[in-house]
Amino acid sequence: MPILVLIPKAGAEAPTGLPTLLIELDTNGWLIGPVLDDPLTAQLDSAVLGPVPATFDEDISPYFRTGDTHRGAQRELQRVEAGTASLTLDNRDGRFTPFNVSSPYYPNVLPMRRIRIRALWDANTYPVYYGFVEGWPVQFNDTDTTTQVSLVDGFKVLSLAFVSGDFPEQASGARVAAILDAVGWLADETDIDVGVTTVPAITLANVSALEHIQQIEHAEAGRFFIGRDGKAVFRDRTAQVNPDFTDRTWADDGTGMSYRDVVIVCDDELILNDVHLTREGGVEQVASDLASQNEFGLRSSAETGIQLSDDIQVADRADVTLLRYSQPVQRLAQLDDDAMQHEHWDRVLARELNDYALAIETQTATAQVSTIEGISHSWPASEWWVTLDMSPTVIEQAGILDDATFGLLDSTAILAR
Repeated sequence: MPILVLIPKAGAEAPTGLPTLLIELDTNGWLIGPVLDDPLTAQLDSAVLGPVPATFDEDISPYFRTGDTHRGAQRELQRVEAGTASLTLDNRDGRFTPFNVSSPYYPNVLPMRRIRIRALWDANTYPVYYGFVEGWPVQFNDTDTTTQVSLVDGFKVLSLAFVSGDFPEQASGARVAAILDAVGWLADETDIDVGVTTVPAITLANVSALEHIQQIEHAEAGRFFIGRDGKAVFRDRTAQVNPDFTDRTWADDGTGMSYRDVVIVCDDELILNDVHLTREGGVEQVASDLASQNEFGLRSSAETGIQLSDDIQVADRADVTLLRYSQPVQRLAQLDDDAMQHEHWDRVLARELNDYALAIETQTATAQVSTIEGISHSWPASEWWVTLDMSPTVIEQAGILDDATFGLLDSTAILAR
């Protein structure tokens, strides 16, 4: 795969500040049930049995040494994977040793406890990562003791929770919400788009909640992920209208935030020109591009059992795939931000998966309107690096009466993609 790596010229001023990293542990379990004589859980008609919001009652930031996080996917045809994090913690006093009765957190140094990572910058707090502890492995040597904590986000909870029951024909977003409700996910910890497709009625028998939600995500051609604040997020495939790139532009020519390097790719990996899709009980729908086939050869994909309720939607879904991938394009696939130099941390930390951004690279004349597919943070000693995985996308421009940008007749007052 041909890859061009471009590194901006050196000579920027030294960094002057970093956000404050906040790492907090919730010592409660996932479920809370009534406890005899407990004032919070034992009150009749008010006790809670089920998932409850985390309180994050322990600040473990002073014990943090190094770490990293990753959420999302590297490329747009890949599914979002479980978000992960790794934290190296100072454990010289044994506080992060499981079953150590002298630990101030005893007896709650256990798997599946929740940890959130946040950033404090200019008096504002930004969520960075929210996940569950997979383990607390302790590492010893002659002079030091550390705990290398591995975290995974809510995808693990959803993958291990099985769902059974009858679900009606409904909008894609409603189905995602119904599955989350069936496994006890708190409604106020979701952010669900309505969706532009309708999914068929179905009877599920011991099916992983995550598996079925990802089937709906794929049918919609949308995105499902766990947000940086821990919410379950479903985004449909509707393009954003008139997005404002003022605070989300990266550029090497001074018109946006600086970056350290980018990866630009132009290859055949994402070329599709013969798309076959079939729903359960439906007729195969085919979308083909003869010109692309003549230029690049026949490149087919076939899928059965797609979760859509009628053949019209299946045909539209095939057309969406063909429109996006029948021709190769130059893709700015990855961008290493340089906030340690440009110091617009508020803009960088506000970004979320599926956000739109503009990336400009002048050597290859690239100005790519992008969807953010992945976000990674890395914290070596006294540094903070952010990397974005990106894919080209489309936007809608709509005329707005009297608007200086979108209200000029015969110029910007258009509805287009």
